[in-house]
Amino acid sequence: MIKFIIVDDNENDIKNIKSIIRKTAFDGENVIEIKCFKKYNLELQQIIDDTSERKIFLLDIDLNSKINGMNIALKIRENDWDSEIIFLTAYNRYFVQVYKSIHKIFSFIEKNKDMEKNLINDIKAILKKKYDTKMYKYCNNQINLQVYLKDILYIYRDTTERKLVIVTTNNRFLINKNICDILEDLDNRFVQTNRSCIANKKHVNLYKWTKGSFILDNSEEVFLLSKKYKDEILKDEEEREKVSE
Repeated sequence: MIKFIIVDDNENDIKNIKSIIRKTAFDGENVIEIKCFKKYNLELQQIIDDTSERKIFLLDIDLNSKINGMNIALKIRENDWDSEIIFLTAYNRYFVQVYKSIHKIFSFIEKNKDMEKNLINDIKAILKKKYDTKMYKYCNNQINLQVYLKDILYIYRDTTERKLVIVTTNNRFLINKNICDILEDLDNRFVQTNRSCIANKKHVNLYKWTKGSFILDNSEEVFLLSKKYKDEILKDEEEREKVSE
C-alpha cells in the first residue's frame, strides 16, 4: 500500500494532483490510496503519526492557515524520516527556506512551471525506489496486526500480562505468542538478548554487559541483556563489521 497525502487549500489543484497521481501510480502493480486535506487537522496528524504505511506527502506551502505546509513537514519529520515530501507551490520564494528548514525533501515543484511533467517524473522515481517493506503479521479473533520489521525496536515477555509486547518506534502491541516461535518469524536483524527478550540489532547502539542492558537509538535503556547470549551477539557484530569493510 502506498498512501498519497495531498494538503492544498485550492480545490482545483487538488483535483489536478489526484488526476496526475492516478495516471502515474495506478498501473496494476501498486496499491494506492489518496487522502486530501485543505488544512492541518487531527485526522492528518493521526496519519502522520502512523509510520506503519509507506506515504508520499504532497504539500502546498501557503494554506491560508496558521499551520502552513512547512509546519506540516516539520511535524512529519519529528518521527518519520522515511516518507517522501514533495512541495507544490505557486511561489518560488520559499525554495531556500524549505531546503534550509526541512530535512530530506524529495523535491520542490512550482505549480506554474511544468508541474504535471515534474510531478509525474518524481512519482515514477519514488515508485522505483527499493523500500524495506518486510512485515511481521499476527492475526487472531481479537487482533489483526501488521508491522514493519524495521519499526520494531525490541520484543519482550510481560510476566504480568503473560503476553509478548512488541515495542515499535511509536507503539506497543500485546500478542499471545512465545519468544521461540516469534523469533522464527523474524529475519536476521533480530537477536535474542535474554530468555524473554529479542532486540532489533539495527536499533541497538550499545550493549552494556556489566549492567545487563542495551541502549537503543532513541536513547531508551532496556535491562534485558544476558551474558548467556553474548557470544552469539558478538559473533554477529564481527560479521557485520567484516561486511562493511
